Amino acid sequence: MKNLNLLPILFYIFVGCQLNAQMPKVHSIGSMKDMGSTYDLHVLLDTISPKSHLYGMGPYDRMKGEITVVDGKPYFATAFEEGKYQVSTEWDIQSPFFVYADVKEWKVFKITSSFNCVKGIQDVVASIAQANGYDLQKPFPFIIKGAFDELTAHIVTPRNPEVEGYREGVKSQKFTFGDTQGELVGFYSENHQGVFTHANSFVHIHFLKKDKTFMGHLDEISTKSSSYKLYLPKRK
Repeated sequence: MKNLNLLPILFYIFVGCQLNAQMPKVHSIGSMKDMGSTYDLHVLLDTISPKSHLYGMGPYDRMKGEITVVDGKPYFATAFEEGKYQVSTEWDIQSPFFVYADVKEWKVFKITSSFNCVKGIQDVVASIAQANGYDLQKPFPFIIKGAFDELTAHIVTPRNPEVEGYREGVKSQKFTFGDTQGELVGFYSENHQGVFTHANSFVHIHFLKKDKTFMGHLDEISTKSSSYKLYLPKRK
């Protein structure tokens, strides 16, 4: 009987160890809610280490564009002219807030789903992560790769006249793509609203086209049921 009484304790220890195995650690510097109207810079990307398997995102400079780092390669996008965008790669860039993680290995889940909004992506990621032992109270990065029927992403533009690329009354530019391939790079957190996710969301997602010619913050998505690959950090 004594051994039987130990079973519930051992079960909870096992479950606790499984949840604590979620890695890697997500780091954040600065926050959305503290940017104010000056958008002070808090991180130089070149100072982040290690870089070889870094994933991260945030605004480029003082709202001059978007930054996404994918497997150690930094992309930053600007949209200074109407209807035009440009994607470059460089480590010597800064951001008012930035979230990042070093992910050496991923676990791949093949999923079949339709996405009709960003919240739908959030729900699918949370459901699969929780079903596979991830602790949703701890932040984690994720990637979804595939072909998307239609999506819209924006690139922020400067809000202050003294910043390069400023245009009065323009805070961002939206771009819509149909039948496009690429990856949705995101971070999930139920405890960082206003820090690196918006106040009404648990996810911050950027879209990077497969050919790397466009990158921006995901606003809208509409896809029929299709097959995708969801990548979650491999737990040790």
